[in-house]
Amino acid sequence: MRAGQGWPDELPHAYSPPMIESPDLSRDTGPPVPAPEAGAPESIAATSLEKPAGRRYHPSPEDWRAEIFYSIVTDRFQATEPIAAEGDLADGTSRHGGDLRGLTSRLGYIRDLGATTVQLSPVALNGSGAYHGYAPRHFMAVDPRLGTLAELRRTVDTAHRLGLRVVLDLVLNHAGPVFDYADGSNAWKGTREAADVAANGIAILPLELASPRHFSRRGVIDDWDDTDQETQGDFPPDYRRLATENPRTRELLQYIACWWIKETDIDGVRLDAIRHMDRTFIRDLSSAVKDYARSLGKTNFAVIGEHASSDNTLIASCFESGVSAMYNYGEYRRQNRALHGRGPARLLEHSFENAAKAFGGDHGSTVRFIDNHDVYRFLRDGEPLERLRVALAFLLFSLGIPMLYYGTERGFRQASGSLDPENLADPADPGNREDMFPEGKFVSASSSGDGFDRSSPVFGWTRRLIEIRRRYAALRFGEQEVVFSDPSGPGNYAFVRRHGEGSALVVLNTADRARRLDLSAGVEPGGPLVDVLDPSAPAQVGGPGDGPLSMTVPPFGVSVLVQDPGHRKLRPEAK
Repeated sequence: MRAGQGWPDELPHAYSPPMIESPDLSRDTGPPVPAPEAGAPESIAATSLEKPAGRRYHPSPEDWRAEIFYSIVTDRFQATEPIAAEGDLADGTSRHGGDLRGLTSRLGYIRDLGATTVQLSPVALNGSGAYHGYAPRHFMAVDPRLGTLAELRRTVDTAHRLGLRVVLDLVLNHAGPVFDYADGSNAWKGTREAADVAANGIAILPLELASPRHFSRRGVIDDWDDTDQETQGDFPPDYRRLATENPRTRELLQYIACWWIKETDIDGVRLDAIRHMDRTFIRDLSSAVKDYARSLGKTNFAVIGEHASSDNTLIASCFESGVSAMYNYGEYRRQNRALHGRGPARLLEHSFENAAKAFGGDHGSTVRFIDNHDVYRFLRDGEPLERLRVALAFLLFSLGIPMLYYGTERGFRQASGSLDPENLADPADPGNREDMFPEGKFVSASSSGDGFDRSSPVFGWTRRLIEIRRRYAALRFGEQEVVFSDPSGPGNYAFVRRHGEGSALVVLNTADRARRLDLSAGVEPGGPLVDVLDPSAPAQVGGPGDGPLSMTVPPFGVSVLVQDPGHRKLRPEAK
């Protein structure tokens, strides 16, 4: 069996234009790029997707909505000796030496925080300068500067033993700078016909991909609002777009994705930049990956799409292609100002209603975040730490799958005060990718020292919120109804999560002063509401019988109100 159900019986042998049999990295500038580890396949034809005899794969979670993601940039997380660094370690654009062995040694920290799924940045072999992993050259080899395939397996196995899942970021939209254009220019060339490749060929592995037909060859995007460029152009500066509209290219990339599942036992994949991929490819890839994972015993393998658009409708349409979850960029963009206290709390309600209408029943399967490796850190220099506390509660208690970004649970900050989308004049990276490990040199006042200090007040607060989310099913699976939002400025935002007979009322104050909250709510007789974040507080608000709920919410206050056992139903009736 070469590739499992639905695959061609034979895959072609390596395409052989006037090129080398393994990548020619001479066009790279900067430090030399290491060769792939011994045994890494140069050709798909030399591999198989047949399940190894006797191997048992880790089962899938029953419901991904119960998970809490923790996203890392491996190069910045934890380095081990000898450190595989390149360039100035205090320079955010250089490689700092974080690796898979270091990550494995810190998985206990992630477990202790309460996160349940580790999302790894790409691990495939990249060229020089691509510490982030988004410029692959060898699609079936672990970058030796991160480790070996055996060490990646060990990372996944250790995570599973600790009760953690692992999602691997796969870059299938584009390769790194694996060829030059014959005309010597990277400029956008239009869509009339594909451009020629320079005579020095295509430096990519596996060799089946080393054909011009597997690349769009239209030049680099210079106008992101141009649909043709968005869907056919190379990424700046010279990341070559794979021709995912080509059926043969689709087959090869589907095989590569399944190979990583077989070899590593991962629980899901993140598909980078799917807004730039052919929709038929996304559909075929999702189907092939899920079917193959199912043959290994992974019955709920996750395919998570990243579509960095503010348009909820466009993001929601990707669910039609069979993905399991989608990054919720639309809500992130719309909620940011309110969470930073620079807009009315009513913006949070409007954002939720907009997304609920667009996503429908898929809303709970969107991945929520307040920051990630492509956007600014949530907390900015000069902002009170309490603002992050409110944002974390908003993230962990709202409808959707929450994703934490490494360092946010430690209060890492960003210097930029802009709440507009990141841009070339004020980029998010590398300032949002500081070193987590104590020996790191690329740090600021907020990230220096031991990033894994469990005594950090934000770490403790985050862990407490996660414990509450885990305790109440309504906060994981419940439908959401907004019952109040301050229309005039920063202030109270309240919503109810309901699941079965259970419910919880979440109250957040985005203002730096106390706010009064008055709700007309139906409360089951004899069931005072208790704030589970502070059971000793006079938050035994409400009381026997039906009636309005009134409370004073302190500055940057957070309350999670539930009824005593036996009085589980909370029924808000009006705003």
